Amino acid sequence: MTTEDGPGMVREKMIVEYPADTRLSQSSTTPGGRSSLLRDEDNHLAGHSVLFPADDDLLTRAEADALADDRARLTQAEAEAKLKLAMAGAAAVGIAVTTAAVKAAPYVKKGFATLKSKLNRGEPELADEASGTIIEIEFPGRTTRSEQPPREMPAP
Repeated sequence: MTTEDGPGMVREKMIVEYPADTRLSQSSTTPGGRSSLLRDEDNHLAGHSVLFPADDDLLTRAEADALADDRARLTQAEAEAKLKLAMAGAAAVGIAVTTAAVKAAPYVKKGFATLKSKLNRGEPELADEASGTIIEIEFPGRTTRSEQPPREMPAP
């Protein structure tokens, strides 16, 4: 976008790019104007700035800041919504796992009891079998108790 400011003068919007540790020189011919020359902290000439044509949709600093603030608010709102969704999902998963555990508990208990009885079936229980059993061993040349005549007791 260009305008004519007077005879022989053209004014045009431009984007100026220059290093952060420099500044634009003061114009010696136009009060309040700047030139494309760059100066350092000690006011020594540091080079030239680069000029780019400005588009009509170029934002001012205030407009750019307002747009950035709006985007930050939107991003924060999205983050809060995602957090609420994640918390609701975690609660739903917790409820589902608890319900499944409560429903499965009797079946698991029965399964452990069945497994325990299967494991104990193979082992003999010594206390029950040994209490009422008498084992007789026969030796060749010896008689068993039932074959021996009863002993007589001496008289007192």
